[in-house]
Amino acid sequence: MLEPQIISYLGTTDQKASNYKHLSDIPKLLIGATIAIEDERFFKHHGIDVLGIGRAMLKNIAALRIVEGGSTLTQQLAKNLLFSPRRTIGRKIMEAFAALSLEQHLTKAQILELYMNEVYLGQEGAVAIHGVAEAAHVFFGKKLEDITIAEAALLAGIIKAPSHYSPRKHFHAAWARTEIVLDKMEETGTHYPSRGGTGTPTKAHHHKNRFA
Repeated sequence: MLEPQIISYLGTTDQKASNYKHLSDIPKLLIGATIAIEDERFFKHHGIDVLGIGRAMLKNIAALRIVEGGSTLTQQLAKNLLFSPRRTIGRKIMEAFAALSLEQHLTKAQILELYMNEVYLGQEGAVAIHGVAEAAHVFFGKKLEDITIAEAALLAGIIKAPSHYSPRKHFHAAWARTEIVLDKMEETGTHYPSRGGTGTPTKAHHHKNRFA
């Protein structure tokens, strides 16, 4: 098994841990869970989901706060690859144009593969955890192909707010989010065995921090 790559960016103290996986090596249930909770119209839009943005706006207005974003997986990928974390109107516009460009030059499968390997899923000290394979190893001490359905749902659920839904620091919040993802999978028709067979994710694996 390949060890994760630790990348330190020039001019910064930031480090990134990743363990690249081809799309065919990523469990279909994890892909399905991610699409269901983050971008259920992924295969129907061309980088920007106008219906998704409208739905998010209505929910935010009804709640009088931001409860849902309207970014597609492609927009999130563009943000992770090309832009800083700063949230500005100008950056959101550039992010939208970048998403449209990615959709023109890459297939949906290529976008998914890049997304699943690039997505930010938390922090281990000074090291940012990127990609589902590395997150499975850090949080569960497992190879990606060995995770349970509930653990797949948990990983998909973390994406929205990695610090808040970290299974290491906030296990109960992470599990509540997992239930939301499982419900969404059922609502959108993502196939998985009966809820009784999903298995509750174990608390984050407490093995020696190899990034220390």
